[in-house]
Amino acid sequence: MSQRAKVLWVIALAIFPLVALSGFTIWQQYLRDEGMVSAERTYFAQATALAAEHFLDGQAAAARGFSDAADKPLVGPAKMVDGKPTVLITVPGGRAVPVPTERFAQGLMQKISSPLLDLTVIDSERQAFIRGDQEVKALAKLEGSHIDAALGGKSGAAIAPFSERSSLIAYAPVGSYGWAVLLTEPTVSAFASARRQVLERGAVLAVILAVVGALGWTLAGRLSTAYQTAVQARAEAERLSQDLKRALHARDEFLAAASHDLRNPLSTIQSAAELLERSLDEPNMRDRVVSCGDHIQSAAKRMAQQLDAFLDVSRLEAGRPLELKKHKHDLMPLVRQVVADCQQTTQRHRLLLEGPAMLQASVDAARLQRVVGNLIGNAIKYSPDGGEVNVKLEAHDTDVVLTVRDRGIGIPGADQSRVFERFQRGTNAEGRFQGTGIGLAGARQIVEQHGGAITVKSQVGKGSTFTVRFPAGMEPAKAQAA
Repeated sequence: MSQRAKVLWVIALAIFPLVALSGFTIWQQYLRDEGMVSAERTYFAQATALAAEHFLDGQAAAARGFSDAADKPLVGPAKMVDGKPTVLITVPGGRAVPVPTERFAQGLMQKISSPLLDLTVIDSERQAFIRGDQEVKALAKLEGSHIDAALGGKSGAAIAPFSERSSLIAYAPVGSYGWAVLLTEPTVSAFASARRQVLERGAVLAVILAVVGALGWTLAGRLSTAYQTAVQARAEAERLSQDLKRALHARDEFLAAASHDLRNPLSTIQSAAELLERSLDEPNMRDRVVSCGDHIQSAAKRMAQQLDAFLDVSRLEAGRPLELKKHKHDLMPLVRQVVADCQQTTQRHRLLLEGPAMLQASVDAARLQRVVGNLIGNAIKYSPDGGEVNVKLEAHDTDVVLTVRDRGIGIPGADQSRVFERFQRGTNAEGRFQGTGIGLAGARQIVEQHGGAITVKSQVGKGSTFTVRFPAGMEPAKAQAA
């Protein structure tokens, strides 16, 4: 799940209770509005029933005038007379007086304030003999709990099918006559106002949710971006911390190696100086003095070369290019000298040089020798079991190609692309062999500033082959073994 999705989930969970509460409030308000409409229709039904009772009372009083008896006239159930519903009021003595149902219906309809309400009057036998403005051609009995309640003397409202559609039915009894009045209206129109308010409130809630959603989406995007930035910054800080640790470790290793490398020529110089001092009083010291002088010069030369290498490392650390002193040189003597010097450092390895009799190129001799020395030194260091180290110098078209091959521990495939970077070494060499991880980086810089490239092919446990290629512009001579 993305970070934006997580933030959106948090926002959704935060506003869900408010949305649920708003939805519940809207639903409760709708139920209250329905209740108000039902109560209003019940009031209309009661008023209409009261008007019907007054009308019947008037008709009964008029019918009593036709008799001297004190008994109350009886209002009977409706009957079909001459195709019309008729209600008879029977007075003592057996005389029946018809009730004018048309005028009765018109009078009741005038009491109803809404043209959407339909009036139905039923007698004590559930017969609907008045149906608003409709002409009743047959008496039909109505059934339902609301009919039972109305004939039982109760008032109220209910939602039930009426005339084949869902309707709000308000009912009320007509006094003591056992009749009932029904006011019906389709629920679509009866609750139209309440439903419209629900839609309006729902629309407002939807708009609010849309605005909150848009703000949440924007906020989630910004928080996600900020989070990713923080994660990247933390990763970068960790990377820099690791680089700093490696740099400090490399510095310590470098200083240790530099101290060790400088100590050897200094010891040579000190020993030669002590020998000269002891030999001052001895006769025939010319040969010994010359030998000591050669040792001192050689040691001083090695120290100068090492100091130059240290300066190159500092330039590499600062990211500055080297100041090359390129001249035309025969490369074979230069490489042969490095091979000879390296051979003196080991008795377990055999260094073999192969190349043409002469191979000239424009190079910085000291730095090129440093590259060769670094490659041969690594071949010796990382071949702890000894063996042959092959050094080959040859010309390919306009390029000079130098290869150094060993039978050592090799370099893992995943590390071969990064061993030429500063402070990077093969993972199988760390902890086993002393090193700074800057020798190959310096060699690559020297080769690249000569317009060339350095590559490696290696297999763990079988050795490595380093190849240096740079422009030369000379013809190869006959190859020989050296």
